[in-house]
Amino acid sequence: MQRFFKMVIAVVILATIGSLAINITQHYFARRNEILRLKRQRDELRQIVHRLTGRTRRAELIVDGQVRGSDNKVVQTTLLWQEFTVGPSGRQIPMPLQKFTIPGDTPYIDALVLQFSDKYVEKGDVLRGKSIAFFRRIFSSREAPDQGASLLSKHGIPRVLEHRYGQPNKFLTGLWRNIWPLLKHPHLGKKMGLSVVQGEAHYRPVRPGKLYVIYVRNDGGLEFTEQPGESDLVKRLAKEASEDRSLVAQPTTTSP
Repeated sequence: MQRFFKMVIAVVILATIGSLAINITQHYFARRNEILRLKRQRDELRQIVHRLTGRTRRAELIVDGQVRGSDNKVVQTTLLWQEFTVGPSGRQIPMPLQKFTIPGDTPYIDALVLQFSDKYVEKGDVLRGKSIAFFRRIFSSREAPDQGASLLSKHGIPRVLEHRYGQPNKFLTGLWRNIWPLLKHPHLGKKMGLSVVQGEAHYRPVRPGKLYVIYVRNDGGLEFTEQPGESDLVKRLAKEASEDRSLVAQPTTTSP
């Protein structure tokens, strides 16, 4: 009988240990799965934040030369402007330089900006995951906007939509063709996922030796920023411009 009770006790102990081991194992895997779920959630949130706060370089600007008056104030500035288009692999491709001369030292960059609903930006939608900017013209703080130089092609369209710079995106081309109706009738843009369609003009004083970059924020709006420090790119672009005498400013086009 004593032996029987010992066996029962052993079985109970083993069953208890087995049950405890199972519970520990289940707890471990449940905990691990919860940690993995939280990590995935964290990574997804980080990606959403990155997409919402990200930006795309769309153009660069440098000073090719400035003329000062007897009072040492800048009376004229020559600018080099370079836009970027996107190649087949998604890599940014620099477009040919353009040269403009403006009075004073403060250029304005005028563009039409199309901002999509945050839900498209958050998901990284292929077509609507980033805001779009169509550059229109560049002018000075000392002149009226319509006296500035056009950033459009000779056909009156954004240069990034020209066939000679690659295969234009049909979606972007369609937006440009309907840009004025979209500006005048916001409800049309809502149907296409647009939250904002508006003109923006950003400006800042510029000086030689500095590189100025124009970004488009994913969630809308332009940034006209000065890169810190001296730039080797400025020297290279200035050299390219001096070797290319075909750079000329285009007359302003008043409508797209």
